Amino acid sequence: MAEGTGDPRQALLSVVVTNTALALLIVLGFWAGVFVARRLGRTPDYSLAPLGFAPPRGGTLRGLGLGVATGVGALLMSLVVNPVTVLVLERLGYPTRSTVQQPFMRGLEGWVREDPATAIPAIVGVVVLFGPAVEELVFRGALFNGLHRLTRFVFRRAVRKPPGEGSGRAAFFLAAGVSSVLFALLHLEPVLLPALLIFAFALCWLFERTGSLLPVFAAHATFNSFATTLIILSGLEILRVPV
Repeated sequence: MAEGTGDPRQALLSVVVTNTALALLIVLGFWAGVFVARRLGRTPDYSLAPLGFAPPRGGTLRGLGLGVATGVGALLMSLVVNPVTVLVLERLGYPTRSTVQQPFMRGLEGWVREDPATAIPAIVGVVVLFGPAVEELVFRGALFNGLHRLTRFVFRRAVRKPPGEGSGRAAFFLAAGVSSVLFALLHLEPVLLPALLIFAFALCWLFERTGSLLPVFAAHATFNSFATTLIILSGLEILRVPV
């Protein structure tokens, strides 16, 4: 989700507060739905497994490896897609200067330069660990997963039989499309939108394949760790990152 552009400490605190509230809202909403369903005579339990809090299919190590590989692949993809996006936007006459992410990164670099002992663990904790964990719960565990289940149910009722391979793919692409577009748009950066859209689709595929939030979190954390490393190295004046 988009970060603020003011004091980096306040921006990170805002991310933590907002994401904590979102995570609690989703979990409490899920439990409220289970409570209502049980009152109506159904028998779901309060396990968070339907939201992705479950071991990956195929094993934890395999799921983590697939997640890291997806994150690395998405990073390599972005190194190609982002410059192409900049070129296309420039040809069309649209501005390409970052107005959200880049100022935020510069603020974090300044904080690292001033107080590395506090800034580095805080940035890693929020940008690499906490932020991706909550975003995956929101966009893959709740939004994509919920839309996918709903569209499969609608298709099944529409044809009055279990959905076949074609309708199953349609349900996936519809749910992945909606959740991925929202994920990309909420980062508020036109230059990053195509790469984020592709990355989000890959995360939906990974969640659908493994049935767990753990691999998609590993992918997202791996993806974010590259920018975080650049921020820290630039703040420590070990590496000069061009504006």
